[in-house]
This record gives sequence, structure tokens and C-alpha cells, in this order.
Amino acid sequence: MRLVVALSVVLLCAAASVQAQEFQKKHGEAEATIPPWGGDVEVGVVLSRGNTEATAVRTNAELKHELEDFRNKYYIQTLLQRNTQTNSATGEKEDNTTGQRVGITAQSNYKFFRSDSSLFGRAAYLNDRFGAFREQSSLAVGYANRLYEAGENYLDFETGPGVAYDRPSEGESNSGMIWYAAGNFEYHFSETSKFKQTLEYAISLDGHNTSYTSRSAITAQINNELALRLSLNIKYDSDVGVDKKSTDSETAASIVYSF
Repeated sequence: MRLVVALSVVLLCAAASVQAQEFQKKHGEAEATIPPWGGDVEVGVVLSRGNTEATAVRTNAELKHELEDFRNKYYIQTLLQRNTQTNSATGEKEDNTTGQRVGITAQSNYKFFRSDSSLFGRAAYLNDRFGAFREQSSLAVGYANRLYEAGENYLDFETGPGVAYDRPSEGESNSGMIWYAAGNFEYHFSETSKFKQTLEYAISLDGHNTSYTSRSAITAQINNELALRLSLNIKYDSDVGVDKKSTDSETAASIVYSF
């Protein structure tokens, strides 16, 4: 399943490249007619000193490519956290990794006759060394619709069947059918501030793990390229080990580079 998801992500990225080439052939070589890549890269660092010395680095990257017939988007997340503690027996300081996460999501939407409706294909993979699940991956296809759009403000909804694979930190792995549903909302308060909300559901149809993810963020521009962001991420898994919690939450303040 991991190989299938990895190949699917590569294929979706390759498809985006082919789409861009086809768009260029169709509309000429003029660079101005080709919609540019857009998105942002977010970096947050947390330093703790005192009884416990800890350093955490968190990065997120969201890329978008809007074409006439396709809408492509990619989301990449990483987290690395290390704690430094003094060994009471030896008096020496010891470094321990207490958080390590890498995730990637790729999605391509084909628009019906350049309308608000589209068909989508989505592949996602998450590796969380200290989470309730060591690995989670999924593939989904279905129908999407841009329910609302006014300038830079929009509301998207998408839903469809898929398959998922979960490998818990302890116990046996499982895979099965899911029903995927998601909503994406972005609202600009002004030219320099915006709110974004993403909700994702992967409902198990086989009685295994059902997951829910929420990403909320308020962004304020400092200049044309840099911004400050306050975010709250919540992840829920229904079927976790007895020594694990179902809900993980993460609040962060970050610097964002937009392009």
C-alpha cells in the first residue's frame, strides 16, 4: 500500500507537469498566459530552556497550480522535536527525539467544461514516529464542487470512495475501504489578512479506524512575501492503542513566505 501511494503521488506530480505542457502548447509560448505556481512555505521554531531544554522545528508547504482545465495542489508537512535532559545518575546531558513527523498529500482536479464542478484524485501519506499510528496512507477519487467564489474568497467541497492503510505504533496493520469528504474555506478580511479552514474526513467502511483532520489558520502579511501565521491543527483517530490518545492538537506561531 505504501508503494502504491508513493507511486500515486509521483504520478499526480507528473500529471501536473504534463498538464502545464499541454496548456502551454494550447495557448502559445507567451509566459504571461500560463498561470504561475502559487503557495506558501511556513516555518516555526519553539525553544524551551530551564528544567527541560527542548527544540522543535515545524514546517508546512502548500503549493497550488491553477490551469484552465485542472486545479492541482500539494501539501507537505514536517516536524522534528528534540529534548535535552540531565541524567540524574551521571549528571550528563542526553538528547532524545520526542517528535518526528513527515507527511505529503497530492491532489489533481479535472474541471467539467471549465465549470465549478470537477473530478479529483488524491493520494496522501503520513509517517509519525511517536503518534498513535506510525504510518497512514490513503487513495481517494470522487466529485468536487466550488460552492462559492468571490474574488480570492472561496468554499470547496469534495467527496468520494477510497482505500486506506493504517500501521499503528503497536499491533497489526489494517487496510480497507473508506469514504472521503473534505471542505476548504478561505476568506480575506483585507488585502493583508485572511482566514483559512480545512476539514478532512476518512470514514472507515470496514469498521477500522476513522480519522478527522482540522487545520485552521489566520495569516497577516508583513510585506509582499513575508507573513505571520497563527494556526491550530487537530487530528482525531477513532481506533488507537490503549496507551494512546485519540486526539492530537498543535498550536503554532510561524513565519510564512508566500509566492
